[in-house]
Amino acid sequence: MAKLEIQQTQSLQTRQELKLIVGMEQANLLEMSEEEFNRLTTEVESSPLFEKLCRKERMIRYQRYPRTDLSSHFFELNEEIAAGTGILDIESILSDKEDIVRQIQKIGVENFKRYFLYPEPEVTVEEIAQECNLELPEVEKINSLINEFSIMSEFYHPSVLSSGRGIYYSKVASIENGPEGFVIGYLSPSYARGRYSIDYERFEELKGNGAFNAAEARKIRQLFKRLELINSRTDTVTRILQGIVEKQATYFESGNGKALLAFSQKELAQRIGLVPSSVSRGISGRSLETPWGEEKALKDLFPRPRMFRKELVRQLLETGEEFHSDEAIKTELERKFGVSISRRSVASLRKELKIATAWKRKKTVMQ
Repeated sequence: MAKLEIQQTQSLQTRQELKLIVGMEQANLLEMSEEEFNRLTTEVESSPLFEKLCRKERMIRYQRYPRTDLSSHFFELNEEIAAGTGILDIESILSDKEDIVRQIQKIGVENFKRYFLYPEPEVTVEEIAQECNLELPEVEKINSLINEFSIMSEFYHPSVLSSGRGIYYSKVASIENGPEGFVIGYLSPSYARGRYSIDYERFEELKGNGAFNAAEARKIRQLFKRLELINSRTDTVTRILQGIVEKQATYFESGNGKALLAFSQKELAQRIGLVPSSVSRGISGRSLETPWGEEKALKDLFPRPRMFRKELVRQLLETGEEFHSDEAIKTELERKFGVSISRRSVASLRKELKIATAWKRKKTVMQ
């Protein structure tokens, strides 16, 4: 009995340690730069084992996230985009890519997405070439372009917020208008493809039938673990972006900075089922492009409550409506915006805005 209890305790400790290790790996992956992460994803997908499990065994598929797509800016190739990157011979680099882009434009965006960006595992390279009226080398060049754009998305779509003072941002997506609302347009094809859907039941079935030996099964499990870790990062980033778009929809619709709602990382974490530390890591150093083309750091889409309330007080007092006291302002804030704060807080915010008391304002008008 005592021996069994010791074994159960050791098993529990092992599970807890494993959970801690996985949590640390997820945190490290969130802090990895976009280039490093996209390179890791491309390397995994280029491995023979991934190709086999995806195309032959059909154990791995891409599962797109709701309201996401490839950014409409994906095809923007010009010298201005790459200006200031320090990469030599930009003209020849882009000229080479323009030939491939013309091939993509020739087959059409829908065929590009169907056969290259979101390919079905059962469709062979030969079938893709036939359906798109391409030669096999052209198919390979388009696939290589997707891999390169995934790794070097920051070269083709650099952030204008980055500076030489150690402040560095990665622009990960553009918020675009879709037929049913806003769409998150990822600048990296690897993000746009979504998450990996792994058929564990098929793996167990094939393993049970002797399709894999012990060494092969171990390698497959290691690959699955890497894919799930990649999923954890893409899940986190996507849920954060979706949560921001949902909360700040009025801002993205109007383009008016005054429409930004008070929002905290803690509130977002509760909304999307993450811990605040994951949200903090997920927004750090990342930015997006608004529907009107302005780049915004994700952290700037979380106005502090005091700043938000101050803006509401300003809006009320700029309407020209006369409020005879701070208590009246407090009442109107609650009626019009649903924001409940104390009269003393109203007075403090009014002073920060350098707006006089009601009787002083009235005295100024009378003079």
